[in-house]
Amino acid sequence: MTTGFSIDADIRPPDQGGRSAVVADDDPGQRDALARHLADRGFTVSTVSGGFEALNLIGAEGPAVALLRRHRLEDEGDRAAALACMLYPHTRIILTAGAPDAQLEAQPGNSPVTVLARPVDLALLDRCLDGL
Repeated sequence: MTTGFSIDADIRPPDQGGRSAVVADDDPGQRDALARHLADRGFTVSTVSGGFEALNLIGAEGPAVALLRRHRLEDEGDRAAALACMLYPHTRIILTAGAPDAQLEAQPGNSPVTVLARPVDLALLDRCLDGL
């Protein structure tokens, strides 16, 4: 017997209006700090507490960037990031992770997802956003 996998995803091209972002983090302080910083950089920001909630917003809003929290390898944030990369290639996915994290040591070109150490260095985040 074969089992199937199904996901109900709203896949839209990005809005041609202003720049938007999604921040998913269960730490309200970090979530608010990232949202404020992105807003100061001219982004319209939507926030949620979890990675899978962020998938709905990414599909509905088509943001330029989405920041998702990863607690450990292969958790909700990691899986949501993988799905977002497949379903929404127009959105730049950035994971925030507590150190030590083996992926933080990896070469930047080895993954479609950027991983930043928590608390997020806003200057480093700015460098990630400069290409958008």
